[in-house]
Amino acid sequence: MREAEDSTGTSHVSPPVPTGSGAVDEAVVLWRALGMLGVREAVIAPGSRSAPLVYALADEQVRGLIRPHVRIDERAAAFTALGISRHDPAHPAAVATTSGTATAHLLAAVMEVHHSRVPLIVLTADRPAELRGTGANQTTHQVGLYREFVRFEADLPAPTAEQATPVELRTAVTTIARAVAAATGAHPGPVHLNLGFRDPLVPAPDEVQATAGDLVAEAPPIILTRHPRPSSPRPHPVPVSERTVVVAGDSAGPAARSFAERHRLPLLAEPSSGCRDGDMLVPGYPALLRTVMADPEHPLRPDRAVVFGHPTLSRPVLGSLLGAEDVEVVVVDPTADWPDAAGRASLVVPAAVGEDPAGSEELAQRRTRVQAWRSAARSDAARPLDWQVAAALAVWDATEEDDVLVLGSSSLVRDLEQYAGGTRGRVIANRGLAGIDGTTAVATGIALARKDAPGRVRLLVGDLTALHDLTGLIIGPEEPRPDLDVVVVDDGGGRIFGGLEHAAAPAALLRRFFTTPHGADIAAAARALGADAAVLGTDDLGPALRSAPAGIRVLVVQELPSGRPPIPPTEVIE
Repeated sequence: MREAEDSTGTSHVSPPVPTGSGAVDEAVVLWRALGMLGVREAVIAPGSRSAPLVYALADEQVRGLIRPHVRIDERAAAFTALGISRHDPAHPAAVATTSGTATAHLLAAVMEVHHSRVPLIVLTADRPAELRGTGANQTTHQVGLYREFVRFEADLPAPTAEQATPVELRTAVTTIARAVAAATGAHPGPVHLNLGFRDPLVPAPDEVQATAGDLVAEAPPIILTRHPRPSSPRPHPVPVSERTVVVAGDSAGPAARSFAERHRLPLLAEPSSGCRDGDMLVPGYPALLRTVMADPEHPLRPDRAVVFGHPTLSRPVLGSLLGAEDVEVVVVDPTADWPDAAGRASLVVPAAVGEDPAGSEELAQRRTRVQAWRSAARSDAARPLDWQVAAALAVWDATEEDDVLVLGSSSLVRDLEQYAGGTRGRVIANRGLAGIDGTTAVATGIALARKDAPGRVRLLVGDLTALHDLTGLIIGPEEPRPDLDVVVVDDGGGRIFGGLEHAAAPAALLRRFFTTPHGADIAAAARALGADAAVLGTDDLGPALRSAPAGIRVLVVQELPSGRPPIPPTEVIE
């Protein structure tokens, strides 16, 4: 449904036919305004106080703008919406909940999108002002709940009970406009609208609405304020030389690769950087950096690092390289909260162009230096691979140009950082806070948002991450279902701690409190929640990934005993 426009091109939201409920009236204009400002999908967690938002979805205009999804668990709802927003930040998703503890379950997703700079519209229903602080059921302090994690927040007062007034409707529309502008602006992120609703929470019978409909002709259209999204920042010159390296952290994007290729510089790109490909890429750089930065006289030692995106994975990068006293750090970031964990950035620019007087001969020498980096990294990384690494590489290698690979926060993403080559597929990870919350739900959101696009969406997670978000697999029989492969590398616990300083802890303590063995049958749990599931060995994973069945498929990869066949989805595991 296209929004109404006058001859000057100014958009208007048409006021709703009165529904007999001021709460539903306001919800109708909220959804209409959100849809007209680019929101295409909304994820709803059921509840009574949020019922006006559900009834408003039946509005004819809203049906043409917003596709709803229902989730039982609020945390899964929020991370599903996060995944939708990640797929296309120009069309952020909304997540809506009822009042009370439901609102708290959104916090983990709000924190992640804040740190990842992903837009998200958070709608929480609330009691009207006269019931707050009175002990009314499911009433708590929701205003300011997400504090500094949101770009914008507003507490919309409850509209008049039987019919929202023009002022109340106009206030709702203008507030939505400010919220969407903040969510998708120069520093994108979550916004929070706390919506006071008073009874009645349901529309009146049709005959009452028909009588009230005579009043709508008197209500003027509501102007919808549009705020253009910021244009790309002007590049700022930064120094480069043959000893400069380019660090591409999470969501660095193609600018990092372009910078490295233009100036013939080594590209140290994380798996979810969005630029892990090309002739300048140095696969295997983490292990090599340990060697290079341990020797002040090493011939490959850099003297400058130009940082794009949010580096999170590698201690050799974050500590040894970016923390080195003899390495100048230049950060490319358009916001005021640029990443600089080592506190050594000497220059921060919104976009970068190299100050590079190098001629063709020097550029050729730099290319030779990049080849030396690549050769040294290959030599440093040459060793037999654990089966878990082989499984991760099988998924990585199956990722083609039209595919999307979602990575959980576990040892597997670090395995890929060290051992994977380039890819033209899209790789996404929740590296804002690098938590394991909601990872499956994020992948389902991405798959839903690109339902008709070519390619396959796959999720690669460890067993603890999979268990932490089993509710992400719960999608009701009346809901749109994504096409998604969930690959779980199940080694019976958290392998990541064996590579950190905790590896020196006593074996019993390490196993119980860090590795946390679970003894869970993940394939059986997935089947119980409605997904197809199979247990495979590493050798069987590659062939399995070449098929693309509809729906959600969980492939649990284990180190199977020699000669044991894979277990098909229909077989019950004893």
